[in-house]
Amino acid sequence: MTRTSATSPASTSPAPSRAADLVIVGARVLTQDPANPVATALAVRDGRVVAVGSDADVRPHVGSRTEVVDASGHVVTPGLTDCHQHPVLGSEMARGADLVGAITLDELRTRLADHAALVGPDGWVVGYGGEYGAFAVRTLHRDLIDEAVGGRPAFIWMSDAHSALMSTEGLRRAGITGPREFADRAEVVCDERGPTGELHEQAATSLGYAAVPPMDGAELAARVTALFAAQAKLGVTGVHVLDDGPGTAATLTALAASGELAMRVRWAPWCPPGEVDNLAQRISDLRKAIAPEGLLRLAAVKFFADGAIDGGGAWLQEPDCCGESHRSQWKDIARYADAVAIAAANGLPAWTHAIGDQAVAHALDTYAHTPAPRGTRHRIEHAEVLQDPEVTRFAALDVVASMQPTHMDWSLPDQSDNWSKRVGPERAALAWRYGDILRAGGRVALGSDWPVAAFDPRRTLAGAQLRRPAGESDRAPYGSSPGITAAQALAGYTTEAAYAAGEEAQAGRIAVGHHADLTVFADDPTRVAPDDVAQLPVTATIVAGSFTHRTDI
Repeated sequence: MTRTSATSPASTSPAPSRAADLVIVGARVLTQDPANPVATALAVRDGRVVAVGSDADVRPHVGSRTEVVDASGHVVTPGLTDCHQHPVLGSEMARGADLVGAITLDELRTRLADHAALVGPDGWVVGYGGEYGAFAVRTLHRDLIDEAVGGRPAFIWMSDAHSALMSTEGLRRAGITGPREFADRAEVVCDERGPTGELHEQAATSLGYAAVPPMDGAELAARVTALFAAQAKLGVTGVHVLDDGPGTAATLTALAASGELAMRVRWAPWCPPGEVDNLAQRISDLRKAIAPEGLLRLAAVKFFADGAIDGGGAWLQEPDCCGESHRSQWKDIARYADAVAIAAANGLPAWTHAIGDQAVAHALDTYAHTPAPRGTRHRIEHAEVLQDPEVTRFAALDVVASMQPTHMDWSLPDQSDNWSKRVGPERAALAWRYGDILRAGGRVALGSDWPVAAFDPRRTLAGAQLRRPAGESDRAPYGSSPGITAAQALAGYTTEAAYAAGEEAQAGRIAVGHHADLTVFADDPTRVAPDDVAQLPVTATIVAGSFTHRTDI
């Protein structure tokens, strides 16, 4: 790539009192800073950017111990932040039989049987990524898997992680013999013979999963560390973690305390309906456990306004085509408003999972009554179905839409998939309207929702533009909402990610005083064709001024 001359002022910082730790020269630097959009060089000291401009601008910052990197032909952007992820919970869940892509019952059973042969006659068969399409002929039922697992205890996470299926022996070991009453609308599904094995939504899945032998804490921490390293190779410098699953608090705080955390983590532990009265104390306890300075920060509280469409647990204005998805996860929806108010009174915004159009509308109503604390933003996570009146309310209320374009990868243009069949054609046309929200002046942050979808940000950058998987040019875009530009997609991982976390004054741009979190590409992600972005090499990743991944520079 031809080197680009900087258009920056003659000097972007005062003469340094001491040399920079790192200086990058010769690059095309996409700063995301409107005052200085393109540069060729930058300098970093103590984890912060201290100069941005031309090669000459940063030369005064070079000392005898400064590492000077010639990035000629490379493109530097602010570090990419995945705004919705479950790294600890996902690392715990993603073990055993990989069922992703097993779209027929025969294939699913084969994979379960193959794994059952490895665990011994009395071992647990655990699976993840179960495809709803594999059960197209019948609903989820233990009868469909008992023979495949050879009578062993089994627990299968479905692809959306909102439902699970247990075998007969698994139910016995979990002590699940009939329906249970939960604080929310979670359900142990039963028929005339008792529990079917289907566990619907968080409280029910947690009840069943508690019987599965937990992963060793050291192994879980090692998996999370490896996961973050894999993401660093793809340019990810930060993640927003939205759960409080088993091991999440202990793993994140331990990695942060030991200095092993190599990713900037913004954490929003969830508050289920039954824990509202304990929320203020929970926030206080977590603040004591997390160092005020460091890569881990308590950023928000996560709530669920509804569940997921695939399992019939979303909250739509009208029931789905199976007669489901017509109510909130809260039995007393007034308690949700109480919980948002408690979080705000304790200095934290609400990041609310709201998939159905009625869930989104209700969450926005709640936010209108209880604004986010100063310097923070309430968010809506997912917003998969959105009616016209709500599109403009994101901007009006300064609420960020946190969305995952690659969730559309499973929603087919002919609407033959489970999600599309449930919502029906009229609502399918109103799906994933992030382009409409941006056109109405709203803010959209992007992420993956790993382990539900792949964490590779390049796939999300491409999918946000194409509204279909990269590389499948013969596949039509999904829905009627427009895709977005490459620049808007990059902003979703940088400036909008920072705004979504209330950190726009110190993150999301390459500017003096901002975090030195950087992603280096082999070419310009805003100029490469969308179908090619998914394969664009990442040559370096830098967090707080230190390389977490490096090749070719």
